[in-house]
Amino acid sequence: MGRLKHWIAKLSIRQKLVFYSYAIITPILLLISILLLLHNYRSAVRNEENRCIQNVRNISDSISVVQKNIMEMGTYISINDEIRQILTADDPKELNRDARLWQNRAPMQIIQDMVAIDGQIKSVALYPENGINPYLNCIDRSSSYLGDMDQVRETHIYSLAVQEKGKFLWQRVGRCKNDQNDTYQVNQNDKIVMYREIYDRARKNKLGYLVIGSSAEIFDEICQNSLRGRQESVVVMSRYGAELVRCGDIEDGLLSDIIAESGAEMTGREKVRKSVSGIYNIYQCQDEDTGTIVYEIVRRVGWKDLSDTIIFAPLALLIGFLAGLYPVLLLVSDLVSKPLHTLRIAMENFMQGDFSQKVEVMTQDEVGQASAGFNRMVDDIRALIDKNYVLAIKERESELDTLQAQINPHFLYNTLDSLYWKATESGNDEIAEDILSLSQLFRLVLNRGDGIVRVRSEAELLERYLHIQKMRFGRRLTYEISLEPCILEEEIPKLILQPFVENAIVHGFESAEGIYTLSVTGRKEEENMVFCIEDTGIGMSGEQLEAIWDKADARKYASQRIGRYAIKNVRERLELIYHEHYELRIESRVGCGTTVHIVVPCGLKEIRQNGH
Repeated sequence: MGRLKHWIAKLSIRQKLVFYSYAIITPILLLISILLLLHNYRSAVRNEENRCIQNVRNISDSISVVQKNIMEMGTYISINDEIRQILTADDPKELNRDARLWQNRAPMQIIQDMVAIDGQIKSVALYPENGINPYLNCIDRSSSYLGDMDQVRETHIYSLAVQEKGKFLWQRVGRCKNDQNDTYQVNQNDKIVMYREIYDRARKNKLGYLVIGSSAEIFDEICQNSLRGRQESVVVMSRYGAELVRCGDIEDGLLSDIIAESGAEMTGREKVRKSVSGIYNIYQCQDEDTGTIVYEIVRRVGWKDLSDTIIFAPLALLIGFLAGLYPVLLLVSDLVSKPLHTLRIAMENFMQGDFSQKVEVMTQDEVGQASAGFNRMVDDIRALIDKNYVLAIKERESELDTLQAQINPHFLYNTLDSLYWKATESGNDEIAEDILSLSQLFRLVLNRGDGIVRVRSEAELLERYLHIQKMRFGRRLTYEISLEPCILEEEIPKLILQPFVENAIVHGFESAEGIYTLSVTGRKEEENMVFCIEDTGIGMSGEQLEAIWDKADARKYASQRIGRYAIKNVRERLELIYHEHYELRIESRVGCGTTVHIVVPCGLKEIRQNGH
């Protein structure tokens, strides 16, 4: 818990809003998903149950239709008067002399026609109890009945039919040969067979024994077509437990247990009963007319069976909702945290020295009040800083005036003018030009003012200074001053270029050998002026570059007119005037020379008026 609190404490306001939103919403959505899952599960179970109930009814109805067709034929044979006359005749020997006893009878011709039209019935047998030869008709020539009634009486199925006293009895007969347990002597195709005893009208005396065999294929197809998968089985049983059809994978022992637990006898017409046996649901439907019971055995629906509908769907919905919620939460958190973020950035920039920072107040809430308080604080601090900057500038200007006052300008001007005229009168024009350059250099340097000059004046100062140095070094020194015309009338602080030129000659050239090149360029980039002072002198190491800005050594070099103190003086004056809106960068390598980059904004007059 402590680690969690520590982790949360390090989060931003935006991240906390998202985290707490998810912390609140996720359990609610999870609960909803669980409830939805349970609802889906119950719905799936209920739908599955309704499907099974309807399916078992459909199977029962379809089988009942086939059985009732057979039963109607059996009923017709049992109640036909012409057939009953034969079954009740007292002279069986006389009738048996007629080889075409049954074929000449109209009912039998009708039965043959019915069999031919129906297509399902494969065999019909009628055994009279009075000794008359039986009627035996097998449509599929691969089957045959027992030849006389005496043989039939020995079969097990006959004893069951006698017990039923005229009720329909159903049995499945598989492939057999000389089977004395059934009416068939030979049977090559599976059949669903109906057996029944025929009684007189008083139901006291047995008249005959009727056997009608139907193809089992139609029964199997009805059940097989109803199966949806390996999880289902269908079993069709007679009223007395004889298995008529079995479709699906189900073991014999399990089937016996299921039938025993579910019960065989049902009341009502096509009533469906549900029972449970282990992992199976059992749906049974019994037709009242035929007595046939249809069992649909279905493996009970579990979570794994319904994973697609009841688990994956809610989980996908939950994940999708949480994923879709993320950009919404980000948007909301941005709306809430953006003012705080803006305030934080402004405070960081302010701490780094950008005193122009202000925050737009958009709201009247706590964040808006904090922003307004920050703006008031910035105004107060800027006012105080500006006041201190003005005092510092005046102090620097006083130092400059003191430096200039150390030399009597009029004395220098008059002396240099006298020397200039003497050199001219003597015809020494080169010396006269050098003296004129020195005089103009002093006039530019010692000129009293506010410390602000035009770029043109600073360029003239550099030209005079380098002309004098050229007089000293001769052909060893080459220089070039290239300033774009568009910046010549712009204002810059006085003496921000000359100290770097002088430093380059004194420290980079005097101790160097060979030809020395120095260039000063100036151009305009957008709203800034970019000055570059580049020389081919001895250069400086990284330690020497770092030492230039070392404050600890400032007093040590304060008496130097050039070097570190002069460079620091330039930087301080730039910072006082331009604040952070300037750039002073020195690049140098030993043996490769030095390059100084100075970038200052245009429009110095407006900057000074605005106090920025």
